[in-house]
Amino acid sequence: MGLTRWRTLGSLALAAAVCSWVVVDLGTGRWFDHVDVPWTVAAAMLVIALLILALAWPVHQYVKGKRKEIDHLRAATIYALAKACTLAGAGVAGACLGVVIEDLRVTSSPLARERLWLALAATVAAVALSLAGRLAEWFCRLPPEDKAAGPRDGAPEPDRGRPTPYPA
Repeated sequence: MGLTRWRTLGSLALAAAVCSWVVVDLGTGRWFDHVDVPWTVAAAMLVIALLILALAWPVHQYVKGKRKEIDHLRAATIYALAKACTLAGAGVAGACLGVVIEDLRVTSSPLARERLWLALAATVAAVALSLAGRLAEWFCRLPPEDKAAGPRDGAPEPDRGRPTPYPA
């Protein structure tokens, strides 16, 4: 699997923004008064972004040859988590952007401006989560194999008898 393409992330964010804006626009006044995005959304996404980078860093060290061994199943799991963070961050960024667009229409009261700033902070945090996930994906990718060269110095010869989810 390769890195998540920017076009995919942009398309997902745009679709989520449009859907979010339509739901918030149609629902405001009919089913609810307004949409509040709590500050904990932004805080949680920033914590998750830092966590995925911290988890992917040892895999990157292994890929670069600075670490002797790593559990291959763990590396594959971290890669899958990084891809999930990339896509989830783009989707949440789009959804929060839809709320921001709707909140821009009503900024007369201090409470409305506060809701706008919280939605904007959540949007920025979601973009940060998506970028951290994509960077973690990059940390986990393998360099192209050189067929003429042998295994990396210090790296154990892979066991050819059983398949591994993350090639050594």
